[in-house]
Amino acid sequence: MSTFLTYALYVSFAMIALSLLLCLLLMLKTKDQLSIAVIADMLFYAMIGCYIVWSFFGRTQIAYEVIFLAAIVGGTLPTISVARIISKGRR
Repeated sequence: MSTFLTYALYVSFAMIALSLLLCLLLMLKTKDQLSIAVIADMLFYAMIGCYIVWSFFGRTQIAYEVIFLAAIVGGTLPTISVARIISKGRR
């Protein structure tokens, strides 16, 4: 791997880690349940980003399958949870 790509991956990992910390602080400050659910989704997406950056450093055979599964789960589960919070649990 080239040195430029290595530095770019380190910078992207640092930016994702910073966004994780800021999301956690925002989650602690807010009291609205809907905002907390949206921030939790942002945390999940940031963790997927951390895993994607890590998969460039640590080569594994299952890395892209895990990313694909996380993308599928990350697309449906947040929509359902936010809809339940908006409707206050009613079906």
